[in-house]
Amino acid sequence: MELGKFHATRLDPADPWVLRVAASVQETTCKKPVLLPNLAGSIPNESFSETLGLPTVWLPHSYPGCSQHAPNEHILLSSSREALRMMTGLFWDIGDTGAALPGSST
Repeated sequence: MELGKFHATRLDPADPWVLRVAASVQETTCKKPVLLPNLAGSIPNESFSETLGLPTVWLPHSYPGCSQHAPNEHILLSSSREALRMMTGLFWDIGDTGAALPGSST
């Protein structure tokens, strides 16, 4: 890995973790998630996925018109509420299923 540079990462959309997270998000939001298997290299996801060998799933908490990283970047209250519900639901589901999760040793 080059210093100061992060490579894009990819997780198979059929990976058990992707399917579990997608099911949780759909259950919580009542919306079918859009799955993008590649994650650009603008965040250090490579450290987790490649160096540590962990499956990583990224859940955006924004929308296309937010102008992310632009001078007029903003976030909507409705997006923030949905993100909080989505993450709370996901953490609840992970805690609730425990040993039934992919890769669990217990």
